[in-house]
Amino acid sequence: MKNLAFRAFFHAELKRIKSPIIAFSFLSVIIVILTGLLSFKAVFNSTEFFESISLVIWLMIGLVATNVSAGIGVMDFNEKAGLIVLSQPVDRKIIFFSRVLAAFLALILPLSILYLSGFAAGELIYKIAMPNLFLSYGLAILYAFSFVALVAGVSSFSKEKSAPLSFGLTFALLAVFVFAVLGRFLGIEPWFFLPYGGLIISGVVSAPYLMHINPGNYFFYYVPYISEAILIMVVYSVIFTILGVVYYSRREV
Repeated sequence: MKNLAFRAFFHAELKRIKSPIIAFSFLSVIIVILTGLLSFKAVFNSTEFFESISLVIWLMIGLVATNVSAGIGVMDFNEKAGLIVLSQPVDRKIIFFSRVLAAFLALILPLSILYLSGFAAGELIYKIAMPNLFLSYGLAILYAFSFVALVAGVSSFSKEKSAPLSFGLTFALLAVFVFAVLGRFLGIEPWFFLPYGGLIISGVVSAPYLMHINPGNYFFYYVPYISEAILIMVVYSVIFTILGVVYYSRREV
């Protein structure tokens, strides 16, 4: 019974988010092509190209994760269909986990397309492979799950879908500004900020690997160590998954 319910909500969630996932997948290819065209104009060398692609991946994860996760915890409390869903004899934890897993797995498609197209573009333009490709990809997957968990957790105690949507987009888009203020101007390492942990996606493809303190970069004065980045992402994943489950399970219709 539990397995049937899990699969039913899992597949329903995949259908719900299919359109934005397809749209972001096409957008991923277009972004890589545009970055490649800049390289042909001698704007980027190989290191700058791979750093640019990985920074695009870092940003895209936040945008896509926000779009596919913003409704996970709130949709059943603002729609009439939610009354039907929550009246079923199904543990709410199963509903929440199935939707989080569906959003995460769907996010892997545009993420993989970005890496594959970036790898292909690097081979075509510079005749070299992206440094630490598989390490960066693995870290990106972890970052994707942590961002899904973050937005889904916020969604579980929000009144409207617009709240987690705005929160996630702000979190992703203002990350560079936050890093500039905290790192460059205040000299504070933003270890408490999830996108800071996600910077490791770009850090490991740099040649050589960026220093923990990087005086030459205006925005990213601090770059996390691999172990530090993993810890940040795992902590966010655990905390917001637990918060999401607790709030979604106890929330009244």
